[in-house]
Amino acid sequence: MNLTKLRYVVAVDRHSAITAAARALNVTQSAVTKAVADVEQEVGAALFDRHARGVAATAAGRAFIDRAARILADMDQLVADVGAGRESREQVLRIGVSSSSLEGLMSRAIWALVGAHPEVRVQMRGAPFEAAVQLFRQGDLDAIVGPARPLMAEAGVRCDPLPPLVAQFYVRRGHPLAGRLVTAEEVAAFPLIVPELRGPYADPIQHLMQQIDGDPARRLHIMEDFTMAAGLIERSEAIGVVVDSYARSRQFRSRFDVLDYGLQEPLPMAVAYRSSGRQDRALGWFRKAVQDYPPTSDGPLP
Repeated sequence: MNLTKLRYVVAVDRHSAITAAARALNVTQSAVTKAVADVEQEVGAALFDRHARGVAATAAGRAFIDRAARILADMDQLVADVGAGRESREQVLRIGVSSSSLEGLMSRAIWALVGAHPEVRVQMRGAPFEAAVQLFRQGDLDAIVGPARPLMAEAGVRCDPLPPLVAQFYVRRGHPLAGRLVTAEEVAAFPLIVPELRGPYADPIQHLMQQIDGDPARRLHIMEDFTMAAGLIERSEAIGVVVDSYARSRQFRSRFDVLDYGLQEPLPMAVAYRSSGRQDRALGWFRKAVQDYPPTSDGPLP
């Protein structure tokens, strides 16, 4: 499989039609059709569903095309950087954050990194733990900020410890449970919104669910986006999960109350990166920034 065929496949996806892709690429329609067929044969799956108005990516095709687009983007950047006398890996830093609810708390570290090294371009992605690890294994991420224990269990990984994560249940101001000690049974009586059921919040949420009779999942909602979850919680009786460092902020306290309920013991966190190969400067700069301004500790912007 060559890069030209990948470019043809990505172009077909972007234009939703083989004819339009061929026109944009300034090649014949038959060349694009053959490239798509060759790639589909090589991967052993259909990348597109054909219909009267054009094509649409299949489920398998979506995953393949998205990764192909990232590979092409990296190759284009590599060529451009080599031409400018730079190394691509020192210019683009791809960071995974698990869970997604921690993504907004990375602002201090990223601010410090790009402020001191403006030549570095950061691509940050929040994802559930298993998804983030898979992206890391595939080479699509350079580092992951997440729970230390499962990251340390990954082969070929080194971890720098970070301050532990402390999670809290939170509710809107004036919620029936606010302002007093609450039990697991009382928490379970309300809808619960969590970022994921694996990763940093897995153990305490599973422990809570085990204490509830009947089907506990009926009141459980999974939303990775913290802003969306917070908006629902502010307008309903639902209960959410928040990192303690953000829960202490004035902005958060003006909108929400933290429940008096012991959600979990502090969870060790880490920034993980590959143990093999040369560690480039950009990764070293990021490791220092996240040590100085960890997402699980509060403090002013640098």
